[in-house]
Amino acid sequence: MNKKPPFIQYINDQWVSNTLQSMSLDQKIGQLFQVACFSNRDKNHTDAVVELIEKYHLGGLTFFQGDAVSQAKLTNQYQEVSQVPLFINIDAEWGLGMRLTGCTTFPYQMALGAIQDNDLIFQMGQQIGRDCKRLGICSPLAPVVDVNNNPKNPVINYRSFGENKDLVAEKGLAYMKGLQSEKVLDNAKHFPGHGDTSVDSHLSLPVLSQSDARLKSLELFPFQKLIEEGLSSVMTAHLSVPAWEEQEGIPTTLSEKVLNTILFDELQFEGLVITDAMDMQGITNTFKNGDADLKAIVAGNHIITNSESVPLGFQKIKEAIEKGDWSEGQLDQAVTKLLAMKKWVGLDQYQPIALEKLEEDLHSKASYALNEKLVKATITQIGLSPYTKLQGKKEVAFLQIKNETKTISERDKVAHHLKQVNVEEEDYLKNRCSEYGDFYQWNSNQDENDLYDILCRLNSYREVIVSIHGINIKPFNHFDIHPVVRQSLVSGLGDTEITLLHFGNAYALDELEDIEKVDHIFVAYQDGKYQQQAVFDALLGEKTTGKLPVSTRYYRQGEGY
Repeated sequence: MNKKPPFIQYINDQWVSNTLQSMSLDQKIGQLFQVACFSNRDKNHTDAVVELIEKYHLGGLTFFQGDAVSQAKLTNQYQEVSQVPLFINIDAEWGLGMRLTGCTTFPYQMALGAIQDNDLIFQMGQQIGRDCKRLGICSPLAPVVDVNNNPKNPVINYRSFGENKDLVAEKGLAYMKGLQSEKVLDNAKHFPGHGDTSVDSHLSLPVLSQSDARLKSLELFPFQKLIEEGLSSVMTAHLSVPAWEEQEGIPTTLSEKVLNTILFDELQFEGLVITDAMDMQGITNTFKNGDADLKAIVAGNHIITNSESVPLGFQKIKEAIEKGDWSEGQLDQAVTKLLAMKKWVGLDQYQPIALEKLEEDLHSKASYALNEKLVKATITQIGLSPYTKLQGKKEVAFLQIKNETKTISERDKVAHHLKQVNVEEEDYLKNRCSEYGDFYQWNSNQDENDLYDILCRLNSYREVIVSIHGINIKPFNHFDIHPVVRQSLVSGLGDTEITLLHFGNAYALDELEDIEKVDHIFVAYQDGKYQQQAVFDALLGEKTTGKLPVSTRYYRQGEGY
């Protein structure tokens, strides 16, 4: 028996029923829509959002790029003109820093997949929940519970906890419970599972060609486990699933058959269903403005995210009700769930966001301490043997390699798809390494022969510790690792004892030729101050606890000394 989503307790609440009864048909239809908004754009953008709220009675807003103070001011302005408090959300899978400058950025989910103590992930969910509440946000649209079993996946990949369905479910559940403890809406995405795709649904419609049995045993597994524990909402993916929807080109988002048969009937899900962004080409390549919105609602979604045209979608839904193709009774059921959710997150007692000490509150000592603890728990040690301890100066050399190329996907050239807003250059490692041995550095915009010369000189040392930086988090262009590094780094060091510090996506280990011959490898999954500190602490003898969340050519999921 599934636990009920926590907001369901308010389905028959007085505020919910009174609010519903006071609403016109137009106001109820408007509750189904939420639009994209930004706090780093001009007055024309703000005025356009205000007009949509006033004219179409929007149910919510999805914030993208900007900063916390600007977003708080805009949220207050938008809430003031809305008759029913707006459901505010933001794509903040690894914290508000995913979208907003100057905010906390916790580790990506791939890195979290290496952590053995799931209570740390619960605590992160709590902290993200607190940060959201402080900024008037009702949901960070997390966790991602896609099982990433395709290393070349261009859209999920590092956003997944890993390739093991049990691990994904456990960590997704911890994150979910952390958010729920703060009464912030949890959202499992991307239903029914976007992990085994090689196409980005922002650009085209991926096809999940697996069998019914495989989909239910693997892709659906984390969703099922979270639903059993009271999951509040899911996000439907723009994926074609022929095993469940024989009509070609119909994505899960618009499939009445998939949502009813699988999500509602088989999984017995009672929570909210939110579409992935409807301006993605997995939808817009096939469906005209307005048509997709209507199909999404008829299929069983409760919230339309980023409609290409609210006026057209609104009109299509209204016409469907007037014609009897969809009923006002069905609309009332959907809006009742939305209002119950708004009651649960506290919107029935809406108060404007206090601007005083906002930035200070979003940069708490507790948040920094938790981030440091999380990063330390991600560090994973693999290789031929465990590393012992960094010894004296004379026999050890350090080589820092910086890849300067930054391949940007077509999708990331669109501002609101950008998922990293504050990349910091860190010199922590360089400063510490120089205390313990000779330090060398090579940047990928230098001559290749310079690297060959350095490698020759390093052959005279007993031990060489190599750190690689600037690894693309996505699997584009060999993760942006320079060809000479990929092909010659390991062989160029000859018989020297090699320790590799890998500050990037674990899948990128496969790009290095002869990686299987490296004596010791520390995987940090990404780069930054905390990662560099944690890895150097490990070199000095601090125990590492991380386990690989994914498999590479030579290293298997679950490995780690």
